[in-house]
Formats: sequence, C-alpha cells, structure tokens
Amino acid sequence: MATTQDIKQRIASFARELSEELGEVDDSDALSWLDAIETQAVQIGDAVTAELLQRRASVRPVEGKSACPQCGKPGQYQRQRERELVGRRGPVAIAEPEYFCPCCRKAFFPDDQADRR
Repeated sequence: MATTQDIKQRIASFARELSEELGEVDDSDALSWLDAIETQAVQIGDAVTAELLQRRASVRPVEGKSACPQCGKPGQYQRQRERELVGRRGPVAIAEPEYFCPCCRKAFFPDDQADRR
C-alpha cells in the first residue's frame, strides 16, 4: 500500500498534468476567475471521489454464507446487486452481495449496518 506521502505526490503530479490539459479558465458564467477555477476543481474532485468509491466498494470480498438477520440460519449467495448510495459528495453506485434465506424466503444484504442508518 502506498504511503500518505506517496499518494500526495501522485495527486500533485496528476493535478499538474490535468491543469495543463484543461488550458484556459472560462470564467464567463462565474462570479470571478477564482470562482471558475474552484468550481472546476470541485467537479473534478467529485468525479474522482465517485470513481474511487465505486472501485473500492466493488472489490469487497463475498463470503460463501452469511447468516439471515431474521432467523440466524445461513443464507445462500445469489449475486452482486448494484445499488446507489448518497455519499457526502453525491450519489455513488456500489455493488453488494445479495443472499437468500430459504427458511424465511427473503433476500437480505449482510453489509455493514452503518449503511442502513
């Protein structure tokens, strides 16, 4: 895993490259030149955040069995289900494992209970 300093250096390098590719700042619809730059930076930050969340959430390990939250008996893995969450920076699409309980005849999603607040 990369260290915090390595990641900061990669971000700085990426920002330099991106700044060169973007070229001139169009401030015609902005309050000011700095406002236009900040708006563009926030949009890029949101896009990077959504992509990173989607990629990191999609590699979560899937276990063969998981207990039903209602009866506690083992459920059967069915598939990865796409779901959209609302994060701090906007909507993010993730995949989560879907299980089926033959006893209760219901599907359930055993991911973190923090998602259910």
